[in-house]
Amino acid sequence: MIQKHTNQRIAIIGAGLGGLCLAQGLKKNGLDCKIFEKDAAINTRTQGYRIRVNEPGRKALQTCLPQDLYTLFINTCATSYRGMNVLTTTLESSRNELVESWSDGIKEIPDLKPNRLTLREILLQGLQENISFGKELKGWTALENQEVELSFTDGTKYIADLVIAADGVHSKIGSEYCRDQKVNTGNITIYGRTFYSPEALKAISPELQKGTSVIIENQYSLIIDAMVFDSSRKDTSSDLLSPVSNYFYWAFIGDPEAFGLLQADFYNHSGEEILPIIHQLTHDWHSQLKALFNYADQKSLSINPIRSSLSKEPWPSGNITALGDAVHTMSPAGGVGANTAFIDAALLTENIMTHSNISMAIADYEDKMRIYSNQAVEISLQGGEILHGTNEK
Repeated sequence: MIQKHTNQRIAIIGAGLGGLCLAQGLKKNGLDCKIFEKDAAINTRTQGYRIRVNEPGRKALQTCLPQDLYTLFINTCATSYRGMNVLTTTLESSRNELVESWSDGIKEIPDLKPNRLTLREILLQGLQENISFGKELKGWTALENQEVELSFTDGTKYIADLVIAADGVHSKIGSEYCRDQKVNTGNITIYGRTFYSPEALKAISPELQKGTSVIIENQYSLIIDAMVFDSSRKDTSSDLLSPVSNYFYWAFIGDPEAFGLLQADFYNHSGEEILPIIHQLTHDWHSQLKALFNYADQKSLSINPIRSSLSKEPWPSGNITALGDAVHTMSPAGGVGANTAFIDAALLTENIMTHSNISMAIADYEDKMRIYSNQAVEISLQGGEILHGTNEK
């Protein structure tokens, strides 16, 4: 059905992981698109460091990416290990329950762990000319002949035949057109990273230096991932990417009161303000665990409220739709948010290529997406209950 859609003007709002994955899928199948990103450049702001890619997410990326970029993705992931260290704050073994959707156990292939910026740079390859930066969506108007006129805050406009919002939790299309309702769960994440150095590795427990470690406390948990990259797997195509040093990724998740904070919709704390909060929380922890924060990269620290979409009901389908956080925001506790966005991108690509009518392609996508994204949101909320609940030690 390629010929049916080659002249379609496809607009993607947002150059995050999900939107770029979709653009790669369309390009792989001979379709062009325009991508509009509100940020001034690709690295204007940090959006986290380590993400987890599970088996469905990996298959979706493989579907959308050309073989060379998929191979580059695989080769630039951090080393994966089976199993997890479940520990106490004194670095003793713990029997606390883990989140079921995490797949680092012995029964499955471990999740892949790419550095987020590296994956985004891979997804950008070959799409640079398709992206316009500094384009924040202001609104849209339905025209005759099933066209959509997009207007941007800089005064420019663009007419499209198909519009896909991939612009994250604050998406106007997601909330106003797709009627996605997001709520503040009342919990937060505090995340950061600690770069490997001889001094840091000497001070930090060897148990934390391989794979994933989880510490579950009352009202909060801490997840630690050793992000170690195998330089022997890189080739000349890796030169296209920003260099990445080995680091510990770590994230607290839980009730803000556990950190001496009030519940809020936004947190504007700087790294200098966040570090004392962490030191206060961890003051009686094992010294080889506290060292993780003593050597932390202060600029990397951030606090974010955890939002979650409510269960979605059908909305009138047309030639405007959304993917990823724009239409199904979920807690990071389940580790399935980015993966669900990749699945969206692969399904949208397949539908656009196999349906002769764009409206039918979008309606079928939305029917299926509502089902699996509602399930993913619920899985993520259940994971959150484990990570910031009260657990017996």
